Amino acid sequence: MALSLSESGQTLAKELDLAWSSLEEDEGKNNRIHVRCIDILELCEQEDLMRFHYHTLKLYSSVCALGNNRVAYALCSHVDLSQLFYTIDNQYLPGLLRSGFYDLLISIHLEYSKEAKLMMNNEFIIPITDETRKIKLFPDEKKMHGLPGVGLSTCLKPDFKFSTPCFILSHEDHQKPSPEIPLDILKSKAISMLTEAVYCSGTHIRDPVGGKVEFQFVPVLKLIGTLLIMGVFDDDDVKQILLLIDPCVFGEPKEEAMETTDKEGVTQIEEKAVEAGEKAIKETKTPIKGLLQTRLPESVKLQMCELLNYFCDCELKHRVEAIVSFADTYVSKLQYNQKYRYNELMQALNMSAALTARKTKEFRSPPQEQINMLLNFQLGEDCPCPEEIREELYEFHDDLLIHCGK
Repeated sequence: MALSLSESGQTLAKELDLAWSSLEEDEGKNNRIHVRCIDILELCEQEDLMRFHYHTLKLYSSVCALGNNRVAYALCSHVDLSQLFYTIDNQYLPGLLRSGFYDLLISIHLEYSKEAKLMMNNEFIIPITDETRKIKLFPDEKKMHGLPGVGLSTCLKPDFKFSTPCFILSHEDHQKPSPEIPLDILKSKAISMLTEAVYCSGTHIRDPVGGKVEFQFVPVLKLIGTLLIMGVFDDDDVKQILLLIDPCVFGEPKEEAMETTDKEGVTQIEEKAVEAGEKAIKETKTPIKGLLQTRLPESVKLQMCELLNYFCDCELKHRVEAIVSFADTYVSKLQYNQKYRYNELMQALNMSAALTARKTKEFRSPPQEQINMLLNFQLGEDCPCPEEIREELYEFHDDLLIHCGK
């Protein structure tokens, strides 16, 4: 039976409605967005996402370059200190993210002060003070090298300044210093992490922090090097860092170390023996290997070279300060002796004109000629400088050659 026009129209309309509704359902399914939250520790299984986050952190670090503190303050509202401290403490963080967060912390809070120090790395402004006069080439009369970066230093360097992060800045505040960070907490964390890395390093370690040895050492060494350049560490901290680098070179001499350890060990063991009623037994501990005594990847070796380069700069600065200290004392002795000889000459009465002219030639000469005559030791007896003052200069010259390794 054929359908009428009205019935066929109704049937067609129903089919169109059914088709349209099914099309809407299909489009709704296709346009649906599936959102999944991934934990930061799961990124090791998602290599593409991990690299994306690592490059994002590198981008954050790059926009803070060249002292762009305005962007650094803006990033503090996005990545605060609690997050940064958590990431540098976390031992289970993937290696790329660990490296990225360390670089970000340095770029936001420390890079500006570090670059300010490095700008004056080859300039030595040394005030002539009582502290400067105390600086010597060697710490004692044994003429043994002191530890680099340890001891008194009076060379003037720019001080680092920080300010509290403020997320609303005016145009006048764009030259503010770096965002503040608790340096005492940061340096203690850095030393503890380096100590743990050195103690837990070696070929027997199956799963190092970050998955690879380079991810375990490179970020920490970068942070240590930055804090060293800024001058955050005190002498005890620098000694501990040097011991972790190479205990054989920067440690105490073996005889003294054995004596001190034996004495301490004997006293402690005897006290325990008295309490327990047992016989004291000496125990010896094998020293740990330093970083220079272990096999390291090339990236870690590069960071070690930068760290050793800093300590070489410290040695150079110490030599310059010692030369300035000796020069000030030596010139004072020369001037005192010259004044003493001048007074004696003025009080002399029985001298011929020729002898008087020869004796007073030094004092009638310009200052440059006077110092040339005083330091021209090849004149022998005709040199006005006394023998004991000459010997001081010769002795300092020999000490300086010894200190330079010649």
